[in-house]
Amino acid sequence: MTNQLTAVEQRRENRREEIVSAAQELFLRHGYSNTSLDDIARAVGIKREGLYYYFPNRPQILIEIIKPLGLQLRDRVQEIQESDAPPEEKMRLSVENHLMRFENRFAESQITLRDDYFLENEEVLSEMRPIWDDYERLWILIIEEGQGTGVFDEGLDPRIAHLGILGLCNWAARWYKPGKSMPVPELIEMYNRMVLRSLGAS
Repeated sequence: MTNQLTAVEQRRENRREEIVSAAQELFLRHGYSNTSLDDIARAVGIKREGLYYYFPNRPQILIEIIKPLGLQLRDRVQEIQESDAPPEEKMRLSVENHLMRFENRFAESQITLRDDYFLENEEVLSEMRPIWDDYERLWILIIEEGQGTGVFDEGLDPRIAHLGILGLCNWAARWYKPGKSMPVPELIEMYNRMVLRSLGAS
């Protein structure tokens, strides 16, 4: 009986993964607002009603796609911020962490950064806002640490500075094309030069 339940659970998990994979491809190709539950169901080969056995609605599918990346980004920057590295190195590593997703988590990054219209969905916001707020707070702490040690320009407002840096990095989602744009390591090197200079680092 236990083996039978395990097999059923595994089939259910496999189907969930199929749904998430199909939705991710559709969101990436057509955008979140232009993809319906009917579209996702057809891509998986089931009826729309069958989706509700796995997900209650479309926002929950979106959360399943973008939340793991959000947690990964936040947790890594928290490790960086709490490390003994100097502020300039913390900033370099944070920029690298932010941009490396274009190499290893491109689809999730595109969906998160390109589809601004889902930000009006309170269900998605209630799940993601605490993660994003924590992430931004860590960037501010790194900038403030650099200002406190005299490495970064003390005249900069850390809150505005961090928004400028993240805006610069996030805009790459609008134009970056894997295999066609410059390699991600080169992009990281160039962005780090721009970011550190904008902060007043030598």
